[in-house]
This record gives sequence, structure tokens and C-alpha cells, in this order.
Amino acid sequence: MADLQMKIQKFEFEFRIFISFGLVIVISAFSFSVFADVPENSVALGGLLGIPASRSRVLGYLAAALFIAGASFLRIWSGSVLTSKRMMSFEIKTDALFSSGPYQLVRNPIYLADLIAFTGFALCLPPIGLLLPALLFLHYTQLIAYEEISLRREFGRDYATYQSRVPRLLPGFGSLKRLGAALKDLTVTRDGIRHNALYLLFIPGFALAAATGKLVWAVAVGLPAVVDWAIVHTKIGVVKGGTKPAVKTKMFKDVLYANCWEDPQLDRAALGIDEDDIVLSITSGGCNLLAFLLDNPRKVIALDVNPHQGYLLELKMAAFRMLSYQSNLEFFGVRPCSTRVECYLQRLRPCLSSDAARFWDGHSRKIARGLIHAGRYERYMRLLRRTVVAGFGKRRLIKRMFETDDPAAREKLYREKWQGVWWNFLTGVMLSRRLNSLLFDKAFFAYLDCDFSFGRHFAAKAKRALVQLPMKENYFLSYILLGRFYDEAYLPVYLRRENFQAIRDRLDRVEIVTDSCEHFFANLEDSSISKFNFSNIFEWMSPAAFENLLRETIRVARDRAVLTYRNLLVPRERPQSLGGNIQSRQDLAKALQGTDLSFIYDNYVVEQVVKG
Repeated sequence: MADLQMKIQKFEFEFRIFISFGLVIVISAFSFSVFADVPENSVALGGLLGIPASRSRVLGYLAAALFIAGASFLRIWSGSVLTSKRMMSFEIKTDALFSSGPYQLVRNPIYLADLIAFTGFALCLPPIGLLLPALLFLHYTQLIAYEEISLRREFGRDYATYQSRVPRLLPGFGSLKRLGAALKDLTVTRDGIRHNALYLLFIPGFALAAATGKLVWAVAVGLPAVVDWAIVHTKIGVVKGGTKPAVKTKMFKDVLYANCWEDPQLDRAALGIDEDDIVLSITSGGCNLLAFLLDNPRKVIALDVNPHQGYLLELKMAAFRMLSYQSNLEFFGVRPCSTRVECYLQRLRPCLSSDAARFWDGHSRKIARGLIHAGRYERYMRLLRRTVVAGFGKRRLIKRMFETDDPAAREKLYREKWQGVWWNFLTGVMLSRRLNSLLFDKAFFAYLDCDFSFGRHFAAKAKRALVQLPMKENYFLSYILLGRFYDEAYLPVYLRRENFQAIRDRLDRVEIVTDSCEHFFANLEDSSISKFNFSNIFEWMSPAAFENLLRETIRVARDRAVLTYRNLLVPRERPQSLGGNIQSRQDLAKALQGTDLSFIYDNYVVEQVVKG
């Protein structure tokens, strides 16, 4: 019986838009046909108060407009916090628990907004119209009960605390007292307006109905926005989510980065890791968090939403454990080797989890090529070298640039030899937004200005790396241009001979986690982590989601905990609203960024949590 109930609730959740529209259409049809001669609820209510029917009808239309204005505000506010992809998905999203803004008043403010709107509609319909908010209330109660099963399972105690503090659907006196505090978190985004403005046109529509005395004008003016919303909702919910299992985006289908593309020396200097620290780091290629082991932390949590980055780190750690330093360089792809697959099968595979072993069993070509070449991003670099560098015959020029130590001489080479047709083709075509959006997940560009030029951005960054920064030591630049590290004297920190044994001895301190920060933090105790390396994940988030994650970071952080992260294309630094708990270390960040060998980032951020 319980299974049948769950199946019914699942069906009702996945087809909620069609059920809601069905109720509206059926009750409206009865109202305008069978009960067409029955006075509206506003007229009946006015009669009880001694107000004439014609005036009651006009007041009813104006009251409906006010109800809808309040509902629209609440829906747009809630949708701006939640985002359309999460709200319109036909599957329950449990990667984050929202408790700010309108979610301080009720746990389901979007459903509440709909009830307010349909209560306004019901005023203008005959008594059968009262079934509309009543049936929708029952429908929403079923949806919420189904959602809460997953939320309780995912967030446990945190959700139970939230449930005890905030009403489910209808606000109480206690939650209304929090309205002022909630409004301080007021956030309205373009996404929130675009996908939650379905009732807005009914406001002038009901005003016109009040002026003419005819409800048909409210329907004629307001209905187009509802139809538009329904089409967009269905496209986002069904096409991208649907009732079928969610299809993972490009970034989750493979190893995205085989190497870390951030300079770990900046983070090591900024974080100041010591033996009592618990460090959280985005996994990415695993290189930098392995370098953090050199500073002797108590624990390093390697977290990434892409499970394949964890599989890569597992294999790298197995190579550190089982192979000599020389064999490690061969297996990674720093030195030539023809027996990498055999080495994996005979020595490294038994050290892996079943999921990681299953993945690498099916990707022997990646292993044969070497782990530092196994990512989607590295394949993109290889494409650039083959089509542009080799195609335009620039290998000799690149070699000459690397062999020229004098920045002034390199600047002359850059001006006279480097710039030209081939460079314009690389920056204008191969680094264009259109091509990058085909090769990488569109989530990379979700919060980037539409007129932003990738080519101009990276051209300016490349000039600094080619002219101002030391080239031989820059293993990021050498990999991009040469497809290898320039010399073993200039390897990434974690691959240097002098660091091999220390990293090998401390591998048991690494915990690999496949999860989002939001969900992972929700299950952590207060003051659990002392150092955070967030890479550039905040660029993937809306400003509201970024602020929500920072609030949760404050909770799980120890007092004086340090945060480091980067801005590649989208500016992100802690908002003013969190200035009391997160202090900027801008002077330190700017000084460190001046030495950054990873030249592509626009901004380096160092911040410190202050809990007092």
C-alpha cells in the first residue's frame, strides 16, 4: 500500500503542471457554462455587507488584482532564490536546502503564491470557483509530502530543525514576525522574473475588468503570459529533466580536467596550512590537494560533483602508493612508456574502488596516453596545438620564445612574430564563445555577459604569460603550447622528486567525496573545517546561490578559517551583507596574484571567517 501511495505521489509530482492546469480549466469551464447565471463570490460577499452587486463586482476585480500582485511578488522573489532549472525540474532536487529570503516565512513559498493568486481568481467566479484554491491546496499538500521524503533523507537533522522552525505552506504569526528579516535578503533576478511572471498581466487585466465590468478582459490580457510560462516550464522540465532519469551534462560524463589549472603555491601561501587543519579542496585534477599534503594537514577533503575527477584522483594516489618515483612519472605521462595499461591492470587496479576500477577498465586509451593527458580540457589543448600551432608552422617560434629569458626580447618577438593572422584565428575562432559552448558544458557561461569576448580576454592573458612571466618555469603555459612540461626541473609541485615521499606517506589523510558543497556542508557539524580551496566554482552559481553557500560555509568553518577562490570570467567576492562574518584579505590576494603562473584568472580572492 505504501509503495502504491509513493507511485501516485511520484506521478502527481512529475505531472503537476498538467494537473494544476486541468483543475483550472475544468472549474473555469463549469463556472462560465453551468453556473454562468450564478453571482460571483465577490457579489455574494458584498451582499452580506450591504454593497450593491455592480460595485461588489468591481471591488472583487480590484481585490483580485491586489491578490495577484502579492502572489507575483512572492513567486518572483522565491524563484530568484531557487532558480528556474531547479524549480521547473520534473524531478526533486536535493542538492541544496534553501532557508533564506521567503523560505524563512514558509517552506514552500511558490505554492503559497499560487494559492494566493487562485484565491483572488475565486473571488471573481461563482461559488464553485472556491473549489479551485481548495483542490489546489490538497494537490500541493500531496506534492510537499512527496518532496519532504527526499529532503528528510538527504538533510536529516538540518531539515528536521528547519521543519520545526518554519511552517509548511501557510504562514503563522511567528513566521510573519520574520518578514522584516526575510526582506533584508530580498533578491530579484532576471531568471526569477522571466520564469515566475505568469500572473503579472492579470494585474492590468483585472484593472481593465473593473473599468468595464467584464471578466473577459482579465482573461484576454492575462492568459498569454500563462501560456508562455507553461510552454517554457514544459521545455525546461520535460525536455531537460522529464519523467525519465536525468541525463548528465557533458561535465559529468568524463574526466573534465586531468590537471589542476590553478597555481597551488598561491593557495599554500594564503591558507597557511598546519598540522591541525582540516582542508576542503575542490578535487579537479587532484594535483593541488596532493600538494597541500606537503604542509602536513590533519585531513584533506577532496570534493567534486563530477565522480570522474574522484576516479582520477584515486588512480593518481594508487600510483603514488605502488610505484617508484621514476615509474610514477612514466605512468602519469611525463616520461615515455609503453606499458602503462599493463601496470594499471597488474599493480594499480586492486587499489581502486569498484566504481573507479569500472571506469578505468573502460578507458584504457586514457591510461595508455598518460594520466596528465586524460581530460576533456587537455584534449581541447591538443586540438588547438594540432589545428593552429602546427597548422600555421609556429613550433619554431614557440621554441624560440621558451629559450629567450629576457622579457624585453620576448616582447619584441611577440610584437613582430607572434601577432598576426594565426593569432587572430586562434583568439577569434578557436577560443570563440560559440566553439567553447560546443566543447564544454553551457553551465560555464550561464552567468557571463552575452557580449563578453573570450578571444580578447585570453589574448590579453596570454601576452602577460608570454612576455612578463618566466616561461620555462611555467608548467601551465608549457603544457598548453608544447603538450608537455618543458623540463623535469619545472614540474608541477606534486610531481617533483623532493616532494614524492612526503606525499606518499600522507595519502591516507585524503578523503574523496562526490557531492556538491551545498549538500555536503548541510550534513557537517558546525566549525568542522579550517581551510577552504573553492577553485572557481562560484562562477557556476547565481549571486543568490553564491551567498547561500557562503552563509553555510560560515557555519561549518572554524573561527579564523581561510577561504581561497578564483574568478575566471564572472566576478565573485563576498557580498556586503556578509561583511560581518567574512573579512577580505585583498592586499594578500593581490600580492600573491602577481606571482601566479596560472595566468588565465582575472581575480584571486582570499577571505577569512570571523565568528565572534
